[in-house]
Amino acid sequence: MDDNLLEVRNISVTFKNRYGTLKALDNLSLNVKKGEILGLVGESGAGKSMTGAAILGLIDPPGHMSSGEIWYKGKCINDAHEAIRGREISMIFQDPLMSLNPLRRIGDQLLETILTHMNVTKSEAIKRARKGLEEVGIDPNRLNSYPHTFSGGMRQRVVIALALAPEPSLIIADEPTTALDVSVQAQILDLLKNLCKERGTSIILVTHDMGVIAQTTDRVGVLYAGRLAEIGDTREVLTNPKHPYTKGLVDSTPRIDANSFYKELYQISGTMPKLDAMPNGCAFHPRCEFAIDKCSKETPQVFSDRAACWLLENEAIVE
Repeated sequence: MDDNLLEVRNISVTFKNRYGTLKALDNLSLNVKKGEILGLVGESGAGKSMTGAAILGLIDPPGHMSSGEIWYKGKCINDAHEAIRGREISMIFQDPLMSLNPLRRIGDQLLETILTHMNVTKSEAIKRARKGLEEVGIDPNRLNSYPHTFSGGMRQRVVIALALAPEPSLIIADEPTTALDVSVQAQILDLLKNLCKERGTSIILVTHDMGVIAQTTDRVGVLYAGRLAEIGDTREVLTNPKHPYTKGLVDSTPRIDANSFYKELYQISGTMPKLDAMPNGCAFHPRCEFAIDKCSKETPQVFSDRAACWLLENEAIVE
């Protein structure tokens, strides 16, 4: 039995301007299993948020998904994003102040979400709204409060309650802890993990923080310049990275242990290429200390369902 809830098959997202066509996602494929947390990690501009937007059909013109298919529960949803958006697949955005209407009580916003996506009475919707706040650790008696009366962490909890209100099967969380302090980050991540476990909800967690990936996810996909660099079990990817870019991300993450305390933190040389200056072959090769001649000429495929790197073609190991 296929346990994939979502399958992204070879999608590309392009933007046309007066200078030509820019490709933000390039032939990207990945899947999300039922009840798992899949992390998407990479530097700014890697295509993480764009992947979430493509899944939900939230790419505004002149951008569009130029090729590929998105399958959800065994059905292609390329032309049915509106039918599943919110009800089947919800999104938690990075800034809760951008997600909440400051002029409306949170209870009204919760009720609107529930009544829009679920066939329930208003009294039942109120019960669900109160239960939703309680599940995320907020006093249900605060339904009549306005967003500005909550702290940043509490506002993010309200946004999570909004995303969970229609009881979706998949939640896309786009850097949900970036604007929060470390202690509140941990609370939000624990909340997401517990809700995933209790409800069987799948989560795509978009982040640039390798620590969050290690702490929260079951599998991780590493994106670079709109392509999938590496994907696999989180523990395996972090302890034995196969792609030089993944290795660079892992080595540049601060650690608290005696062996690394006095070591200089590793830095990946260079920067992410711009969409209008994408190099030939592997997009990472200008920054890669392991690059071979083939890297600058041909785009690598994903070898062994793990990493897109020519070093793996002959099972070479990045040390």
